Amino acid sequence: MKRSIFSFLLIFLSGSALYSQIGGRQTFFELQFGVGPTIMLTDIGNIGYGGNIEVTGKYRLHPHLALKASLAGGLGLGSDAGTENESRGMQYYSFIGEMTGQIEFYLLKEGRGYGKGGLQGYKPRVRPYLYAGGGPLFFFPTHTHENAAELEEFSRFTVILMGGAGFLYRVNADIFWGFQVGGRMTTTDFLDGFSPEASKANDNYISAQILIAYRF
Repeated sequence: MKRSIFSFLLIFLSGSALYSQIGGRQTFFELQFGVGPTIMLTDIGNIGYGGNIEVTGKYRLHPHLALKASLAGGLGLGSDAGTENESRGMQYYSFIGEMTGQIEFYLLKEGRGYGKGGLQGYKPRVRPYLYAGGGPLFFFPTHTHENAAELEEFSRFTVILMGGAGFLYRVNADIFWGFQVGGRMTTTDFLDGFSPEASKANDNYISAQILIAYRF
């Protein structure tokens, strides 16, 4: 077993060391910034909305694989207005903060090729990917309606599992833009600060980002 693990690590490290250079430089590190909407799936209002921002550092292990460490913050809010629970009259807003690790799998290998007129360029310009990961989540809900129930005692910390898909578009050797969307499964039913007795599922949310990335 130990020998198998050692062989696996050796293959990855060798692949990283021999990975292609672009413009005479090895380009394994990437800094990424994203901003976009958040959809909250909670007990108050059923579906709520908000926004998020994310900063990511990425290290490419292999032509098809990358590791990411991300910090993200966001705000979600919802209301019982217009739902079957409108008479309950509850509203909330909740600040959330993620610290996650992720792995990305790129469907297409990055490289260089010749386009129209025989000019050398980067191919493919658009690279779709899948991602999965997880980590700790901190959340701080507040009720804003005068008739809302009092906040119960619960932990403001939980763990999330995440997964989704996206793409990056190469602008030039160093700059990319893109889009990604993914779901977050939590281990708490208190993202909105409320967990009714009839609830049978934890609160979850979906985050999407428009991305800009710079490669070192």
